[in-house]
Amino acid sequence: MTGLGDRTPPRRRGEEAAWAVGFVALYVLLDWVSFIQPYGGLDITPWNPPPGLGLAFLLLRGLGWWPMLFVAGLASDLVTRHLSLPLVPTLLGELVVTIGYAAAAWVLARRLRIDPRLSTLRDVLQLVGVMIPTALLVAAGYIAVYHWFGLIPLGDVGTIWMRYWIGDMIGVAIFAPLCLTVGQGPLPPGLRAPPSPWVSLVQGLSILLALWIVFGGDLAQHPSLYYPLFMPLVWVGAWHGLQGVTVALFATQVGMIIAIEEARLDAEALTEVQFFLLALTLTCLLLGAIVTERRKVGMALRDSQSRLRAIFEVAPEGMLSIDDRGLVDTVNPAFCRLAGRPAEAMIGSPPDALFPELAVLLARAGGEGQLTRPDGSSVTVEVSVGETPLSQGHLRVAAVHGRA
Repeated sequence: MTGLGDRTPPRRRGEEAAWAVGFVALYVLLDWVSFIQPYGGLDITPWNPPPGLGLAFLLLRGLGWWPMLFVAGLASDLVTRHLSLPLVPTLLGELVVTIGYAAAAWVLARRLRIDPRLSTLRDVLQLVGVMIPTALLVAAGYIAVYHWFGLIPLGDVGTIWMRYWIGDMIGVAIFAPLCLTVGQGPLPPGLRAPPSPWVSLVQGLSILLALWIVFGGDLAQHPSLYYPLFMPLVWVGAWHGLQGVTVALFATQVGMIIAIEEARLDAEALTEVQFFLLALTLTCLLLGAIVTERRKVGMALRDSQSRLRAIFEVAPEGMLSIDDRGLVDTVNPAFCRLAGRPAEAMIGSPPDALFPELAVLLARAGGEGQLTRPDGSSVTVEVSVGETPLSQGHLRVAAVHGRA
């Protein structure tokens, strides 16, 4: 963020002001929407997405924006809870939350150097790994403040601490990846699933069907039977990868919040639902990250193969490769001209059947010899041979230089 006396152009200051206002407005909206079944009027709810938004905001816009977390928290207390609690613990509680999540953003950005786009499984694991202890510490600090001021009795501390931690973890695990992936714009074509509106429609309907199966009957009172929700989300994660599954998880969370409000679960069942949703979220996030990373590896492999093929095709030296069965695997145009044979006449054949003199050199470390063409003419060649192991077998590569 820029200071009041700096020389930042007015347009840039206007953009930063718009970002600040937009962030605070969205933070307050999310807090207001998720302020369901709170404990004692505190910001302790089963689902708490604002910390996820704040973490993503710092990772995308920069750590210098950390005071906006405090401003947004106070604005939420004013709008959602009408500052109904004493001012001092309210300020201290928001300060604990701000420091905790700003410190987590600093660790992720500066120490671990996480990619804000969550481009690898490692990034997702680091995000989750940092947020688990961060949410625990923030929950402990927040509850300690309100307990010190007599607003949380000692007998409730353990239960409320667990409820606060899971609520924050669910919010961060769903909303931070959603902002970090969808907020980066569409993925490159190689990382996106084949476009199919019908598949997306059926996947959306399957999520609605799973929600109806769980919450349309008696299953809502038995969180251990919520497993039908896994099936459509696993399908979405396997099909769309990380970006798609974050959207599906957010939609599922919204549907579950609405349904659970109608079901009127007791405190014990609500805690079970929190654990289920956290397990569902983390499982699907990791699945989506694995799928996206595998696609990136595949895309990088295809790019590497294309580059090598281009080099192979235009190389002035004759080049051929022999697989572990002893058959010609590939040849380049320069070798075709040198050997006087088309590629299709050589690939899949043993070298000693095509050019016996050259086969002797290919079986050794190379050297100088004669290459006989189909028309009976021959050319003196120098052969260099190299070998590389593959995941299955090995590959022998030869460079053949014709001497005039």
